[in-house]
Amino acid sequence: MRYQYELEKGSVKHICPVCNRKTFVRYVDIEIGRYIAGEVGRCDREVKCGYHLKPGEYFHLSGENPFRKRLPSNDHKVKGARVPAEKPVYVPDVLFRGSLQHYEGNMFFCYLADLFGKDRAEELCTWYCVGTSKHWPGACVFWYVDHFGRVTRGKVMLYDQTGHRVKGCMNSVHHVMKLGKLPELHLYGLHLLTLDKLLPVAIVESEKSAILAAGYFEGFIWMASGSLSTLTVERLKPLQNREIVLFPDGGAFEKWQEKAEMFQRQGFNIRSSDALERNLTDEQREAGYDIGDSVADALRSSCSA
Repeated sequence: MRYQYELEKGSVKHICPVCNRKTFVRYVDIEIGRYIAGEVGRCDREVKCGYHLKPGEYFHLSGENPFRKRLPSNDHKVKGARVPAEKPVYVPDVLFRGSLQHYEGNMFFCYLADLFGKDRAEELCTWYCVGTSKHWPGACVFWYVDHFGRVTRGKVMLYDQTGHRVKGCMNSVHHVMKLGKLPELHLYGLHLLTLDKLLPVAIVESEKSAILAAGYFEGFIWMASGSLSTLTVERLKPLQNREIVLFPDGGAFEKWQEKAEMFQRQGFNIRSSDALERNLTDEQREAGYDIGDSVADALRSSCSA
């Protein structure tokens, strides 16, 4: 049986709207040869991300008529007329601020409180704009705020009591709330640049690791890239006059080192640290052990000592 919509064939990949990696395959309307909306598709990272929005689910959630683009129109296009580009939509302040509460039911906050204590956990959640979501019971929101103070996006995630992400429980606030076009992606924690003009910036992969590292290590402003593929020259531009240190996950040092050398040629004061990599076991490298895991293990060891 041939369906009206199919996942795009071939090797073309797009940026996943949830995990921000270039592992996203979009659905195509095979009769007219067009993509559906940008968030309709499947992430190939089925274990670590699991995002999959099917066409039927999208049309049900959005209320959009799936046959709208096929219907004849009485509108006549003016030759040479330019269609205005869709403007990015920032997260409404009331939505952002309304989430910064109810931490007692936020599993990620509870995890931080177990490691650092309640007061320190509240401080870290304030610094990094961590909210509480009703999308799943116990879920959190990692709010991305740029260096102009604009809330550009929110990543909804659910963690268990041990601080591990629950498979399949990750989504985008723009998608859930149907807010419209996402603004350009930037580093998580970018808003913290305004707190200190001299501190170097440390970049890790995940939001969780950035927050854990910030609670444990002094001397850096900790940020997260989301993935290596989304760490680009454009996203480093706000850090142009800063010292930058990359802290890759276990087993990824060489790739991050190559990226650092590329950025050096672009004029950035940047290097990749092997402080974590050189102390890992083969098993830890295979598991993608990161600096957040290292902090959590250190804190648990100090508590049991």
